[in-house]
Amino acid sequence: MLIGNTEGFARLIRSERRSKGISQSQMAEQLGVSRRWLIEFEQGRVPNPGFATILNALALLGLSLNVQKTPQSPMPPYEW
Repeated sequence: MLIGNTEGFARLIRSERRSKGISQSQMAEQLGVSRRWLIEFEQGRVPNPGFATILNALALLGLSLNVQKTPQSPMPPYEW
């Protein structure tokens, strides 16, 4: 599955959480976030949830991240 933005991760995490029967309260507690934050995240309203939070959520759901090059044009360097 290719995911290119945080909304894609949010949909995946919500779908997997539901399929595993994990409540939002349980997931939030495991991630160390509030239930309100998780609701907002799953609805795509958290623009920058933090990479560590996404990785932790994936791990809690038994998922992993696979990075690969895409055949698109290279992105310009990120400016700090």
